[in-house]
Amino acid sequence: MSETLMRQWQMLKMIPRHPSKVSPDELVHRLAESGFNVYARKIQRDLVFLSELFPIDCDKRNKPYGWYWSTDVHAMDVPGMGSHTALAFFLAEQHLAPLLPNSTSRQLQPHFKTAAKVQDSTHSGKAGWRDKVRVLHSGPDLQTPAIDPDVQYQVYDALLHNRKLQVQYVPKQEQDPKQYEINPLGLVFKDSMSYLVCSMWDYADIRLLTLHRMVEAKALGIPARSPEGFDLDSYIASGELRFAVGGDIKLKALISSNLAFHLGERPLSDDQTIEGQEDDLMLLHATVQDTNELRWWLLAFGDQVEILKPVELREQFAEIASNMNDRYNSPE
Repeated sequence: MSETLMRQWQMLKMIPRHPSKVSPDELVHRLAESGFNVYARKIQRDLVFLSELFPIDCDKRNKPYGWYWSTDVHAMDVPGMGSHTALAFFLAEQHLAPLLPNSTSRQLQPHFKTAAKVQDSTHSGKAGWRDKVRVLHSGPDLQTPAIDPDVQYQVYDALLHNRKLQVQYVPKQEQDPKQYEINPLGLVFKDSMSYLVCSMWDYADIRLLTLHRMVEAKALGIPARSPEGFDLDSYIASGELRFAVGGDIKLKALISSNLAFHLGERPLSDDQTIEGQEDDLMLLHATVQDTNELRWWLLAFGDQVEILKPVELREQFAEIASNMNDRYNSPE
């Protein structure tokens, strides 16, 4: 009885949710890998028995017949889902669901629904995690660019199986798509944008493509080629996704006390120092990577920042300030 129970429990975990399905022969193979020596007829009898107890069904339209869990059945876990796990699924639904392929999101829906029920039952009408936890982002609430679901699926599938992709891609500031054969190397999500790190054809240089500019994508049956020594974390650390201008710079700037307080809690670098000055100003020293993202961030503080060094950066900011002054003081 104990062996039968363990076998049937393993079978329940191996049966996928509709529209996916699994045949008895496939279950025999998977169970054998888990140490159960069974044959297809016994598995068939088990499936018929289990279908009387659980919402599993059989697709008999084509052979081999395939078994599956009903689409709307709630996820079953032993032990049951606790409130902290339910919180994790709630946050995943809110912030990861838009990044996942539709097929993956559908597979997770039962877990999301179970998490909601756990939260509702745990707090018995009182405010629970779902009413008490929010995640906000800095800056304006920009809308996420729409990504074609089929493009998203093809890109994810090619990345997962290390296959080349053929894409129709609309480059920035152009209207007509161009066809590229690319080697997907990594996927990075940043500020509601989805970036595919890749190389093209047989070239070694690394490129960034945004998924929302892909109008078509098709995974090819050809293994992708990865440039020698490529590492996704090293590539990110290089600053390319922060739109690097150059290497490290020694930033020296006069900043307001409000900004100094902010940087005291969240330093720009390990070697950051802030010293008091006259007129309620503070002197900032920090070694930072020179990126367009850094420059946009500094400009956002307006007159709370005065760049002293590097001289080239000060001159650029002075030119921007002069141009802004001309625009705001010119007659309408």
